[in-house]
Parts: sequence; C-alpha cells; structure tokens
Amino acid sequence: MSAFDRLERFAASRAAVALMGAWAMAEAIVLPVVPDVGLCLLVLAAPWTAPRLFAAVVAGGLVGTTLLAAISGAAPDATRAMLLALPGIHPATLADVGATLTRDGIAGFGQLGPGAPLKVYTDAWVNLDGGLFGLFAGTILNRLTRIGPTLLVAAALGWPFAQWIRRHERLTILVYAGFWLAVYVLYLG
Repeated sequence: MSAFDRLERFAASRAAVALMGAWAMAEAIVLPVVPDVGLCLLVLAAPWTAPRLFAAVVAGGLVGTTLLAAISGAAPDATRAMLLALPGIHPATLADVGATLTRDGIAGFGQLGPGAPLKVYTDAWVNLDGGLFGLFAGTILNRLTRIGPTLLVAAALGWPFAQWIRRHERLTILVYAGFWLAVYVLYLG
C-alpha cells in the first residue's frame, strides 16, 4: 500500500476529522503552523473528504477562537505577550489587524493567502469589544477566504491527478513539503 493510499484511508476516518479539528483549535490559540498543511495533504489524497475535513477545521477554529477570546478578555496583557512570543507576530501585526477591524468590521477578517493568523484577529476583535456573534462570523469568513482557496486547489489537483500522484508520491511529497517550507520561510523571514 502506497503512502497516498494510507493517507486516503486516514482522510476518510473519524481520526482525521478529530486531528483537523484539534489542529485548527490549537492554531487558533497558539500553534504557529496553519491547519492547511495537514488538510491539503489529506484532500490531495482523498478529494471527496474536503467538505467534512474543512467543516472540522472551521469548527475547531471556532472553538479555539472562543477559548482565546475568553483568555484575552480575562488577561489582555498576557494574551498580547503570548502572541508576540510566537514566530511571525510583531507589534505591527497587532496594530495592522486592529486598524483593519476598526475600519472594516467583520469584513476585515477576510484575507486571501498568507497574512496575520486568526489568533491575532481574535485578540483584536476582543479588544474592540466586537461581540461574540461578530467573532464567530469573522472566524468563519476568515477560514472561508484564507483556507478555502488552498483547499479547492488541493481538491482540484487530487481528482484528475490521483494516479499520477500515487505513481510519483515521493516527488509529490517533496514538492508539497518544499511548498510549505517556502511559504513559512517567506512569511517568517
């Protein structure tokens, strides 16, 4: 059984749903690695699992956002210190997101491609007293606009190239890992 056959079997399991939900929850609070890294690999191997796995990512993001909002509301200075200790988050990141949400409201959560993590939006929204409904709506918008396009690309490649991917799985995994390494080098650099 090939690596992608095992990934396909895993992607269809409840364990994959739990993993993606937990990953998204952790990323919404403190984890610096976006759930797209695991999500898109699973969807590349099993494109039909995309809706279910994406739903787990959105749900996990909502749970993590809710927890971080509670923490931020109770200890705003400690939350900011934690965020600033994470790679890729700088005082300017916090200020830019705060300004965007002040100007655009919930629509400010929308973003395409790399940018400020969801946890920064959560903290900024709490500091603006934006309310729980707005936080939930913004989180869903963020996940749709930030993760949705990448997920669609993975699914679009997974359907027609399934056999090619399995015949060239080492190359596929190498290119996939190289892509994410480049994204993080550019983002953190």
